[in-house]
Amino acid sequence: MKGIIFGNERYGVATLVGTIIGAGIFGLPYAASRAGFFTQLFYLGIFVVVFMVVHLMFGEIILRTTERHRLAGYVGMYFGEAAKKFIELITVAGVLGGMLAYLLVGGLFLKTLTGGMFGALEQYYIILWALLSFVLFSGLKMVERTEAIMLFFIVAIIALLFVVSIPRVDTGNFFFSSPENFFFPYGITMFALSGAAAIPLVRDVLKKEERTMKKTIIWGTLIPALLYALFIFSVVGVTGEKTSEDALTGLNGALGMPAVFIGALFGLLVIATSYIVFGLYLKDTLWYDFNVHRKAALWFVLAAPLALVLFQSVGFIEIISFLGAVFGGTEAIFIILVFKKARKHGNRVPEYTLKISPAAIYFFVAFFTAGIIYTLINGKLNL
Repeated sequence: MKGIIFGNERYGVATLVGTIIGAGIFGLPYAASRAGFFTQLFYLGIFVVVFMVVHLMFGEIILRTTERHRLAGYVGMYFGEAAKKFIELITVAGVLGGMLAYLLVGGLFLKTLTGGMFGALEQYYIILWALLSFVLFSGLKMVERTEAIMLFFIVAIIALLFVVSIPRVDTGNFFFSSPENFFFPYGITMFALSGAAAIPLVRDVLKKEERTMKKTIIWGTLIPALLYALFIFSVVGVTGEKTSEDALTGLNGALGMPAVFIGALFGLLVIATSYIVFGLYLKDTLWYDFNVHRKAALWFVLAAPLALVLFQSVGFIEIISFLGAVFGGTEAIFIILVFKKARKHGNRVPEYTLKISPAAIYFFVAFFTAGIIYTLINGKLNL
């Protein structure tokens, strides 16, 4: 990783990695236990390439445009107000849904860490929300430092979990396959690898070092996929078809509470990093693109997730599967369409130019469109 660990580049990589590694990681072992270990690795390999390209497209859009926006603003610039309003609604709904998923699983991990001393699970949602809201209130500088520190601990804890799991891994767990559940990992894997919300923040972090943005995006997308593969191996190798939906609580019987405690701590770290960056992205979308007053946008971002988590009735896996396939797919399609427009009508010379054929662009659009249609017809991909 020589060349990316110095200066603002490491903060850029940490911001993207910290955003991508969120609640989705905990759904991946469960998806592997339903569809098969190698089926899940197949999805992981496909989507890391797909999202690396999509993230690089968004990065080039930002570098080709003098004006500073989030995705909705760029859609408005290149496709008009109607398209902008549509993607604004998609962005708000998708980010809020993601923050809801983070609080749901994060509250469970916090309860595990404290031994349930604060009572009902709803109490832990409120406590976690309050802690994360404090960091959100502190702004980008706090995030830069927080992401870099948390990334170190995330890598360390995944490595530790791997070491602890190795003696108890049953290789037979890797050869289970369920063809009828082949599509189960689709939306979950998309949710787990999508990090477009962090790309504008990466540019902000890099400041006058935009020449390193391409390399930062590549590493920032690749590192989560490698860590995911290690995490899936560690969990599924131990619990197999008995893997729990949150991945970690199912390890209690096999590895004991110390390992579960470590896993819950890891869970809180990844939840915190993604929640913070998603919150800032939503705040900036409301501020830049909805023209909502900056303070009003911040207070909405602070309050809305709490209201959702206290009144929700949908499961964690269902949320991330639907969000990944429908909202993530729609966002990716708009990024691709804006990318094509920005190449013709951008008002700035970018620091890098992505080499991609028109046929590949059409394939990506068709790929995401098919996933959206399938999900909407079936209700969710994991039926």
